[in-house]
Amino acid sequence: MGELETCLAVLYKRKGKNVLTEAEFQFAVSLDFRWFTPQEAQTLMDLALKSGLLVRSDMYLSPSFDYKDVEAPLSFRPSRSVLVEEKEEPSLFAQLVALISSKGSLKKREAVARINRVQERLGVEVEVSALVIASDLGADVSKFIGAVREEILSR
Repeated sequence: MGELETCLAVLYKRKGKNVLTEAEFQFAVSLDFRWFTPQEAQTLMDLALKSGLLVRSDMYLSPSFDYKDVEAPLSFRPSRSVLVEEKEEPSLFAQLVALISSKGSLKKREAVARINRVQERLGVEVEVSALVIASDLGADVSKFIGAVREEILSR
């Protein structure tokens, strides 16, 4: 459980509500508890929504987890680091490039150039080209096939 989850749990426990409006959320974080500025409260809300810890339904925000089970000290105050978005996983393409680079002992630039050449030659999407190259280099690409399919179909 991360600090963001703890922060949300403490907020909803102290407010004594299961749902809050966006205005109530920002008001509580910035003015009631004086944790952050109003702009930072907006950032906190956006991060919580993006990470899936908060769910927006109509005009209300509610936690997507059982916040009542989260233990936190009475003096809990979130650090500023909670406002920094955690690094996202590398993109599917970046993962495939890294796989090709390691299997083929190539620099990333060389791997991308090779992917582009195969893409042009075969007339396929760039991810498919990367799968072909990785497979040719002996890499197990089975775990990427579904993700590549989803990526292409989502366009």
